[in-house]
Amino acid sequence: MVYRVRLAKLEEIMFVSHLGTMRAFERAVRRAGLPVAYSSGYHPHPKISFATALGVGMTSEAEYVDIELTDALGSRAVLTALTRALPPGLRILAAATVRVDSRTGLASGIRWASYTVPLGAGSAAATAVAIERFMAMNALEVVLEGKAGAKTVDIRPLVRCAALARAAAGAGDEGGADSFEFTIACGGRAHLRPGDFIAAIQRIAGECTGTEGAPVHRTGLFFEFGNELVEPLAHECTDLVRS
Repeated sequence: MVYRVRLAKLEEIMFVSHLGTMRAFERAVRRAGLPVAYSSGYHPHPKISFATALGVGMTSEAEYVDIELTDALGSRAVLTALTRALPPGLRILAAATVRVDSRTGLASGIRWASYTVPLGAGSAAATAVAIERFMAMNALEVVLEGKAGAKTVDIRPLVRCAALARAAAGAGDEGGADSFEFTIACGGRAHLRPGDFIAAIQRIAGECTGTEGAPVHRTGLFFEFGNELVEPLAHECTDLVRS
């Protein structure tokens, strides 16, 4: 049986690499006593598959992992066992059973990711204008650095949506825009790093938007079917439980 879990990566381990996070999770699976399945061959490894990597220095409430077990324990049992075994900085939010006829792999199926970044004081107006200008563009070519070196990329098709989120007004407070939220391409076929998109918005604004060095938080990962975004736990899964 394959179980899909949603994790939060908190500030305590935001500077731990994706590889380090994977190893910490695998150790937690062993501590939890879950009967994880192993691959065959000379170097068997646990059948644990992570979705797309989160950048170092970011937090998240949408890290997904598929775990293949040799026994059908049920989603509740998996969630309970991992809740007790996970180290500080990793928290399980939900678990579900992946249907046996599932054809959408977690790692290969992700197409989009959503993020939120807090805005600096007084920067909402400039950021709002820059977002509006960007979303109205047909194309925007920027130079991106990658493992293969620098290349020019049209990032406009890689941004699905972007907007400001407003803080709730408190007593004696008029409220105001306090964060920048966006959904960008994520996965093997097309990928845009959140830092590169934030930098593009800053250049369009022509001034400091207050996001320099601000913490980036991932809020969602999504499959795409018929131009609709679907959360991994809502696709080809049953027996969904939440912590």
